[in-house]
Amino acid sequence: MNPFPTKNDELFQAALDGEMSPEERIEFEKWLEGDAHARERFESMQRLTSIVEEVGLVAPPPDLAAATARAISLRNTRAGRGESSRGGRVMARGAMIGLAAAAAVVLVTISITGYPPIGRGTEGTIGQANRYQAQQPQMSASDVKLGDMGVQEFLQSDVFDRLIKDENARKLLSDASVRAMLADGTLTRSLRDQSLSRAVSDDAVRQLMSNEAIRRVVANDASGRAFADAAVLRALADGATVRALTNPALQKALQDQGVAKAVNDAAQVKGASLEAAKKAANNDAGMARALREPALVSALRNDAIASVLANEALAKQFADPAFVTALKDPAISAALGSQAAARAFSADALRKAVSSDAMRQAVTSGLFSRALSSEAMTRAVQSDALPRAMMTPKFAAALGN
Repeated sequence: MNPFPTKNDELFQAALDGEMSPEERIEFEKWLEGDAHARERFESMQRLTSIVEEVGLVAPPPDLAAATARAISLRNTRAGRGESSRGGRVMARGAMIGLAAAAAVVLVTISITGYPPIGRGTEGTIGQANRYQAQQPQMSASDVKLGDMGVQEFLQSDVFDRLIKDENARKLLSDASVRAMLADGTLTRSLRDQSLSRAVSDDAVRQLMSNEAIRRVVANDASGRAFADAAVLRALADGATVRALTNPALQKALQDQGVAKAVNDAAQVKGASLEAAKKAANNDAGMARALREPALVSALRNDAIASVLANEALAKQFADPAFVTALKDPAISAALGSQAAARAFSADALRKAVSSDAMRQAVTSGLFSRALSSEAMTRAVQSDALPRAMMTPKFAAALGN
């Protein structure tokens, strides 16, 4: 970095201090994109700012003030005699400022390599410098795209520092697949809702995701969306409904694609499924065949059963013995009937996340729950920059992977 100030440094500093309006910031970034020298200078100042912030405040040497006063007195004496290291000319103010900047860099470097005194606890400068040297390499231009100040600020924030120090958050985020899932801004915004994050952490949801047959159905978009309907979950938790849906006569009838579609269409008319079926029977051969099956007629009379049949993909799952066996498990049945299950699956992004291979182990082991309950994770989730920050090399480096 050129230690001498340039005419644009004041503008660069305003950008670093966040003093620009949104319109000014846009124009500033456009200018940087077209001026390689200005961009290099700005990035250098960003790195210097990062170093200074990470090192923090340090106590000066006890004799610094006296040594500085002696140096100034000696220089003034020589200046009065007309002496100068540059042939008698007094050094320009700009050059002095530049040397001051260079001196600041030297002092910061000395601080990082071991000058500051030890014994200031976890906030001591040496401890902080060593932590960043060992775990978090200095941010470079390749870490974050120019202009994504939100990510840069997050990676330099106390929130990020606490997140990396939190054991449960580190364990959760060390899995690159989990980070990729959480990089979905929709998911992280959903987790800001405390009732949703508690629901995902509930024992009932862990119980459901521990069962492979249930997880497959939940993970499938076509059938899984039905789990966002509390009425469907109550139906699946009801033994009588499950027995009716697994009736061999009903299953045989549903194997006829025409019948299955006709039943699905009728079942979507909530509270009047059978009446809708009867009206359609005159013009729909599939519906006419469906009404010849007593098991189907009985199913369409029952609103709970109809709520399941309204989702064609879910209705087909009853032909899977593993799924039916899971529904007959009292623990699974109780979990399906819980408010936590209905809440956790109500958000599509959450449903996909908790049922994915990447998240399943974290959810069932309780790690996801422990991480979400930490203050560090709670604060991090509130940041819009978190999803983008998690995909940067610096974030991965801080986690040690």
